[in-house]
Amino acid sequence: MAKPNPSHPSDDMPRGGAARHATPKGRLLVRNIGHLVTMDASRRVLKGAWVLAEDGWIRAVGEGRAPRADGAEVLDARGGIVTPGMVNTHHHMFQNLARAFRPISNLPLLPWLAGHIPLWRRFTPDDLFVATQVACVELMLSGCTLTSDHHYLFPRDGAGDILDAGFHAAAALGIRYVGCRGSVNQPSDIMPEWSTQDLDVILADCDRLHGRFHDARPGSMAQVAFAPCTVFGCSGEHYRESARLARHLGARLHTHCGETIPENHDAVERLGSRPLAYMARHGWEGDDVWLAHGIHFTDAEVRRLGRARMGVAHCPVSNMRLGSGVCRVNDLRAAGATVSLGVDGSASNDSGHLLNEARAALLLTRVVHGAGAMTPEQALELATVGGARNLGREADLGSIEPGKCADLAVFPSSDLFSNGAHDPVHGLVLCHARNVDALVVHGRVRVRDGQVLGVELGPLLERHRRTARRFHDGLKKG
Repeated sequence: MAKPNPSHPSDDMPRGGAARHATPKGRLLVRNIGHLVTMDASRRVLKGAWVLAEDGWIRAVGEGRAPRADGAEVLDARGGIVTPGMVNTHHHMFQNLARAFRPISNLPLLPWLAGHIPLWRRFTPDDLFVATQVACVELMLSGCTLTSDHHYLFPRDGAGDILDAGFHAAAALGIRYVGCRGSVNQPSDIMPEWSTQDLDVILADCDRLHGRFHDARPGSMAQVAFAPCTVFGCSGEHYRESARLARHLGARLHTHCGETIPENHDAVERLGSRPLAYMARHGWEGDDVWLAHGIHFTDAEVRRLGRARMGVAHCPVSNMRLGSGVCRVNDLRAAGATVSLGVDGSASNDSGHLLNEARAALLLTRVVHGAGAMTPEQALELATVGGARNLGREADLGSIEPGKCADLAVFPSSDLFSNGAHDPVHGLVLCHARNVDALVVHGRVRVRDGQVLGVELGPLLERHRRTARRFHDGLKKG
């Protein structure tokens, strides 16, 4: 299992620019690809294809006989389907320690939040480390090579610098990671005093994390975003100063918005406007902002989001699980906003399979708008191109073409649940979600034969179970 103590990072964990910007030396040839879903500008699907990468970057892509690549590592796709590495744009990884938590399993968002917050009173960096590793293994096996994590839990008696543990856990597995420094500076009925921080503490930690982990260069493995939680836990000054600092440092901005109807109504009563307008007044408008969920927007708000080229992280399974509603994916995209996918917290999903989110997004859009409302190819766009854009990585991620990072998900051409599919690429989305055979991140094979390399999964899961039981039992004891 990867190194378990986040307070003592190993030599390959992020410390400075060189360490957090992996530049593998060598060549990789992925050959015998049955269907290569490039997601390039023409959305080409190549058959009988190959990909040649060098030093982490795609050098050539083609069909037919693969080129000679003397000295290259060879990955045989065995006739499988290769997509760009998928991108997860919204998550709360700590919540996989409260999956299927029975006391709140049938509640809508706000009571659900209030019901699980008491679990985390004594949350520590070690807890985030194990939760992040489990979350990242889930995501990697589902085809994800870049994930974000919106971590807003910083109990005042929690030990150490909590979000650092997330960066260390992801680095040990070799997945790209955006640590969204979440925050709450106002207590409420949901977020008690112990879960809040003073604004100067929040901003100082954002600055510290950015200095330690953020790498803006192409091919970056680690970045930082600033992410106040919601308008009900964060003051207007909080939003304004977070935006000011982020733009000074070149970081992106993330928050929840438009998730439920009651939130919108309460914002009008308490703040004088709906959340989107309130945030905009405090600087949260522009193509460096992406919003989680974005379900309940008016027509005028959809147009506003499009004009500003803002992003929305669509979380279809979580939205269904909590009964929150259906994101207006097609309307947002038509207006000019970028829509991506997020698995959301593993206590409201209750797992983190990104390919399954693409399938759910397609099915949910069709439920509302009809069978022609979304194609399998468009669902894959959300998972790849859309995700790269919303995280500011469209220049180096999201498609398979020369000059992009060698991030590839290799899925089996079929499995029990898709056997006999007429179109294998459509079957990848329409049939039951499957795991990858292999995963390549920046030219390095990180999953081979369905196993994440460098991870002893049994001991990791046992440690995760023990940690989860500690929180469950602690709540029972009060």
